[in-house]
Amino acid sequence: MYIKAKLDEIHGQRLMDLQRRLQKPLPEVLAALIDLGQGLLSEPDTNLEEPPSLYAALENIGFIGCIEVEESLAKNYKTQLDFSHKCGEKP
Repeated sequence: MYIKAKLDEIHGQRLMDLQRRLQKPLPEVLAALIDLGQGLLSEPDTNLEEPPSLYAALENIGFIGCIEVEESLAKNYKTQLDFSHKCGEKP
């Protein structure tokens, strides 16, 4: 199959970087990327159980939980919670 494509500068550079790093001809790099994409987009196994709800999944990884605090937490949470591990810029 012959493919002619026009990529923007960023994606063209990324493709060339992949080709350089893999040290393979461009058709082999594209074939590998297609295979990778096909694997990521393949149909899920219908024999598996139904996936858990979003709430259950977040609860299983410990994202959802509870803490015991004073009733005034909503008013003065900044003085009661430790934000030292927070990512991002400080206001």
